[in-house]
Amino acid sequence: MPLVTGPLRGMAAAALALALAVTVAGCSGLPSADGDWQAARAAERIADDIAAHSENVPRITVPEMIAWWIPQSPTPAEPGMAIVEPLAWSGESAGSQATIDIRVDVDVEAHSSAQIFGKSWSAGSATRCFRLEWVRYEPARRSEIACPEGPAPARPQPAARPDLTQADQDRVAAILVGHTTAADAAGALREAFPEEYVTVETDEADDGVVAAVGIPAELECILALRDSTGAVTFPSFRRVSLEPGEIGCSTELYTDPPF
Repeated sequence: MPLVTGPLRGMAAAALALALAVTVAGCSGLPSADGDWQAARAAERIADDIAAHSENVPRITVPEMIAWWIPQSPTPAEPGMAIVEPLAWSGESAGSQATIDIRVDVDVEAHSSAQIFGKSWSAGSATRCFRLEWVRYEPARRSEIACPEGPAPARPQPAARPDLTQADQDRVAAILVGHTTAADAAGALREAFPEEYVTVETDEADDGVVAAVGIPAELECILALRDSTGAVTFPSFRRVSLEPGEIGCSTELYTDPPF
């Protein structure tokens, strides 16, 4: 193959330089090189990430969905940063149907790649608003809505949820030690836990007393056994038994376990 020399070599070099210039110019005209385009796509990804949550069971409220699933501080939104604000919400709980409108503001800094064919883009920003609609146990359906003017409303504050603590477990144990019959223990436990949302069951078992103290709405349960020697233990059980439709927090978790 003959070598390219003289004027021909110069012409070849010029042609290569022109081809590279055209290629680079063409790349700079791609949508991905525009910062506003990058920001808009990042806003969509943020909305999709929020919509992907499907833990919308009946016991989760809409204010809790907002608190747990929607970032409260600036959050990474490659290749920028996003601020997400809830604009409106409805639905009594995620277990039925819940609707949350959000606004996503994304800012992207300019980026220039050091590589010839690396990705580069200009600075940009985007504000997109979305409606997320959940039904029970399903990811949300996302649709774009017009962004309202003005600031977002204050976020709703979830109500504090009751729970059963180590102190409650110690209280149950002390009551079982001090009461020798299931009936006596039941009365003392009800006095110790008078709240309507707390359930109390007792039964005779293994020449002793078994007690179940629970908060059904929170899937909380203390299962305790005082045996014939007076020692108190806390038998294990499968947590799935506390789910709606299952046996719940009951002494049968010990006397007649479902599994």
